[in-house]
Amino acid sequence: MSGEHGNWCLIESDPGVFTELIHNMGARNVQVEELYDLDPSTLREIEPVYGLIFLFKWQSGSGGSSGEPGPRAAEPSGASDHVYFAQQIIQNACATQAILAVLLNRSGEIELGEMLENFRSFSADLPPDMRGLAMTNSDCIRDVHNSFVRPESFISDERRPATENDDVFHFISYVPVGGRLYELDGLKPGPIDHGATDDWLETVGGVIQKRMSEYSQSEIRFNLMAVIGDRRKILGERISVVDADISRLTVRLEALRLDGGEASQAEATRVESQIGKLSSERTGLECMVERENGKFARYRFDNALRKHNFIPLVYQLVRGLVEKNTLRPAMERAADAAKTRPRRAPPSW
Repeated sequence: MSGEHGNWCLIESDPGVFTELIHNMGARNVQVEELYDLDPSTLREIEPVYGLIFLFKWQSGSGGSSGEPGPRAAEPSGASDHVYFAQQIIQNACATQAILAVLLNRSGEIELGEMLENFRSFSADLPPDMRGLAMTNSDCIRDVHNSFVRPESFISDERRPATENDDVFHFISYVPVGGRLYELDGLKPGPIDHGATDDWLETVGGVIQKRMSEYSQSEIRFNLMAVIGDRRKILGERISVVDADISRLTVRLEALRLDGGEASQAEATRVESQIGKLSSERTGLECMVERENGKFARYRFDNALRKHNFIPLVYQLVRGLVEKNTLRPAMERAADAAKTRPRRAPPSW
């Protein structure tokens, strides 16, 4: 990772941030979901899953296990020609590069929008280092990335590169392309081929678990997110199918009741039961849509707070306390309260 920031800000590893970033770049019907379980059944519940984004503490030599044969780097020409891979040129761009690694490799299934379609067309024939340079120099992509910069009251002119004592975190992506699972790490010279797979959701969990096992047992700072289809759209499509089935069965039920025969009455009872089950399913789907809408509303609110500059408000509050000679007493009360406050036990993961 380069020590030069290149005017790209650090952004938070958060599904709400990543989802809004994707939408602001023009992609549609896509969202990002945080994962707490790599079990394939869990991943299937949120299908379609386009790719995974893994955050870990970067360290020199990370990603390679000693003494054991690992996944091989894909050949520059041949099997990896259809993989869109860009090398990382500057440090702070890795989050956006990890997102784009998923979007641009699943362009046949994702509505990228004009900005990303144009960028992919422009850079598709470039080598990985030039793709990374084109991505870094893209004003449109950089502006969307930097829209999540936190307001700072004091910014030092000194740009100190990270040292071995600093915690540096890095994003990489796992994406299925052409029936093979690839690890896309912009700090590597090319994509890492994890082999052929009939079901990448069955394979990727083991690959990530092995990656995590390379760290000491005390290191728990990992984060995993999935780039998936917009749940609201998918649930809405399911509701439409259920509505169509209910309408069809309702017409059938009316016909059976008009017939009036004994066999028709028995069949009518069975159809009524089917309609009841479908109605219950529809109610459950509506509740899920409501939860998703609430989640997106929370994302918008949280992101607005992230971008808002509260420094003038804090300044005026402190200034008012000073003018009323209440700042020092307030600080002393806070210090006393902190001494008596019970310490919370660290979270158990």
